[in-house]
Amino acid sequence: MPGTFQVAVEAIVEKDGLILIGQRAHHLDHAPGEWETLTGRVENGESFEDAAKREVMEAVGLTVEVIRPYDTFHFYRGPEKIEHLGVSFWCRYVSGEILLDTNEQVNAQWMTPDEAIELIKNENIKNSIRKFNNILH
Repeated sequence: MPGTFQVAVEAIVEKDGLILIGQRAHHLDHAPGEWETLTGRVENGESFEDAAKREVMEAVGLTVEVIRPYDTFHFYRGPEKIEHLGVSFWCRYVSGEILLDTNEQVNAQWMTPDEAIELIKNENIKNSIRKFNNILH
């Protein structure tokens, strides 16, 4: 339906110059098995920042603080091509050990932004990491 879209967040979780990327579960309808930054939808009544913190906690069990937004994005998701608009956040690791929700992520690794760019296929996510990397340096 024209004018209808989902609102999303991307959280680049940083810890000592490394970022956390996850491998999507193989049963998901959008980009199954691909490596990505942590993403999710904003729920009704929720701020972008709260959504980013919640999505990280749900996906990998980590507590993060939102440092600042650094980008916006637009894409069409899944076979239905549902339009999404979103905000990318720099989030800093605060506490916790990685505990995967295997319905969402089947693997997660800390790596340098350059290593992440080599592993990730999606050009939009690669560009987001490049923009984030420019903030760090």
